[in-house]
Amino acid sequence: MSSKRRGQDGGGDKKRPRAVRQKHLYLVLDDWNKGFTIHKIDAGSFCSGSNRHDEGFLPKSPALRLDMPQHVGMFFAAMDCKIFIFMNQRCALVYDTETAVVAVGPHAPTQMRCGSGIVAPAGGTLYALSYRFLDKQQHSLEAMSWDSTQLDELQRPTTGGWSWKTLPAPPPTFSPNQLIISYAVHPDGCTIFMTTAYRDRPGLHVGTFSFNTKNSVWKWHGEWALPFIGQGYFDTELDQWVGLRKDGYICSCPVASRTRSLTRIMQLDWQMAKEKLFRKDPERHMSASHSVIREGEDMKYPLGDQNSCAIHMTMFGLKHNYKRELHTTNLQSSRSYIVSRHKSYFSPEAF
Repeated sequence: MSSKRRGQDGGGDKKRPRAVRQKHLYLVLDDWNKGFTIHKIDAGSFCSGSNRHDEGFLPKSPALRLDMPQHVGMFFAAMDCKIFIFMNQRCALVYDTETAVVAVGPHAPTQMRCGSGIVAPAGGTLYALSYRFLDKQQHSLEAMSWDSTQLDELQRPTTGGWSWKTLPAPPPTFSPNQLIISYAVHPDGCTIFMTTAYRDRPGLHVGTFSFNTKNSVWKWHGEWALPFIGQGYFDTELDQWVGLRKDGYICSCPVASRTRSLTRIMQLDWQMAKEKLFRKDPERHMSASHSVIREGEDMKYPLGDQNSCAIHMTMFGLKHNYKRELHTTNLQSSRSYIVSRHKSYFSPEAF
């Protein structure tokens, strides 16, 4: 009895291989004197298993340039294939990385004049907790989402678009003199956990809160802190949150319970990988996003067109070994780029 491989006889069951979708990183920098630049970097340029620390230059043709008045603050966030550009007291811009189209979004709410503490995507909506340090009022929580059935002033249907909605403010225990130092979205897709600290003492943790986006309810979980700084991410393979510590080490921890509170003693059982992501000289690091002052440059964070900084970007995998210890896989690879800086308050963003 003869046999043939599928499709060998030209039958209709022959299938074409699916095209592999090319992946890109989008890097936001303040590398020119008029505003910001979004660079599009091919993820395939990170050679697997290599560790390239030789410093090169980014492509001369960026994906997008943003001309910004000097007095306007800006911050960035990403959700799915869109990068959101928020300007204090001005309209938002939405950059679609798939179509390269820039759309004009709604004006930021008045409560966002003091800037945003965090911007977290959950369930197709961006949640922005806005600090109210200037007017010493309670912080506010705003949500930006797409509405396909909007109405105009005469209650007539109009073309849908992005819009803001004000949500319940944090509880009084989340006082106006606190800021968020770390946060992560629960794998349920609707609960955002946030660890706070006092503004004048960011190293002194107050505790951890959560906000449920379905029922708009805040919850206090106790005097414990998430083990990373900035944003943490849920890793489906580890079934844990993963983040970066201030000292440059990667850490992971179990996902916190949405209902149970912990005491100061009952912290999350976190662990740290042995491999350090940062380079040896911690004093030259400017932020957890891993931009550093180049050797030979002034340590006062020089600004201008002198290419005084270097961006180190690293791709890696994580897994547990047979001892349940966390470590990076051999897929780790790095690239370095020489860049300029023009704004002392801004740290590079990568999506």
